[in-house]
Amino acid sequence: MQFELIDKIDISDELKLKVTDLVRENEVGILRLSKKFYCRKPNCLKFKDDLTRLAVVLAAAEKTLIKYKELGIEEKIFFDTMDDIRIWCENNSDKGLSNYRWIKNHIYCELFNIGRLQFQLYKCKNKTLNYKKLPFKYGEKLIYVHIPQGEKLNFDDCVESINEAGCFFAKYFPKHKFNYFFCESWLLYENNKYFMSSESNIIKFQSLFDIAYSLNLDSQGIERIFGKKEKDAHCYKQETSLQKAAKEYMLNGGKLGIGIGCIKA
Repeated sequence: MQFELIDKIDISDELKLKVTDLVRENEVGILRLSKKFYCRKPNCLKFKDDLTRLAVVLAAAEKTLIKYKELGIEEKIFFDTMDDIRIWCENNSDKGLSNYRWIKNHIYCELFNIGRLQFQLYKCKNKTLNYKKLPFKYGEKLIYVHIPQGEKLNFDDCVESINEAGCFFAKYFPKHKFNYFFCESWLLYENNKYFMSSESNIIKFQSLFDIAYSLNLDSQGIERIFGKKEKDAHCYKQETSLQKAAKEYMLNGGKLGIGIGCIKA
């Protein structure tokens, strides 16, 4: 395992040291698991601890970097994409990587961070969607848009990101013919306008999409805005202007939800 790659993926120094020590103690075992993980067998990590999961994913990422080079994709996109490992480790109090099932998309060269947004090669077989309200059919190839946490959701950055993604997939994945970018997110929920300013980044981001419909499913919005669900809406923190506005909206009977939207490619 190349320790240089661990240094380039920007996890905390303390966590790097723990992973390095683990690999030195059991390099053969980590490499064996990394081969399984890279070969689309994520269940090999189901009963492993989070530090082992991180070590295995980092080892598998070395194979992903080789794949990037074979495809001709620039190294910057690789490291921008793998920065999600840092984010999810931080979300896990730097104990390692818990959400390895999400990161498998990055390792399999199916999801890429291009500018502000992430884009995933996607064949839509989601049976819960209302296809009568959508411009595409079940089983159709799409590009799934994800919004990584961290930076502000600047409108111009998002427009640039989507434009660059269109060129990226046409160049590197020409066989993945798609007509739509697709997104399911609390950010697209149509009732956000009742507690957000028309000039907010979230409302501007919504304007990029044709919103097909919305659902009153509040778990994602609550997690993103407040961190966790409370039994009583009065208990939600209000440290930011968004938290204050969302809490007031909910106390007055409002519901959070998700919106389903598309952008014509």
